[in-house]
Amino acid sequence: MHVSEDVEAALLAHPAVARLDGVFASYLPGRHVVGVRVEERVEVAVVLRLGRPITEVVAELRAKVAQVAGPVPVDVVVSDLVDPEEES
Repeated sequence: MHVSEDVEAALLAHPAVARLDGVFASYLPGRHVVGVRVEERVEVAVVLRLGRPITEVVAELRAKVAQVAGPVPVDVVVSDLVDPEEES
C-alpha cells in the first residue's frame, strides 16, 4: 500500500471526517487517492461533520497523518462542513 492510501484510511477512520475532498490528489498506477497529496509534505483536504471544534479535529487529523507518514509537515484544509443529520 502507498503512503497516500494509508493516510486516506487514517483520515476516513476519524468519526468527524465525512469524506475527503478533491482539492489534492495522489496519482498511483491504476488509481488516484482524492484528497491526499504526499510529497515533501502531506496535504489533505477534508469535509468535516459539525459537532466538534474544528481546531481540535484538525490537530487530531495532523497527529493521525504523522503516525502514518512520519515526521513531515502536514497541511489540513477543511473544504466544507456538513450536518451529520443531513448526510445521505
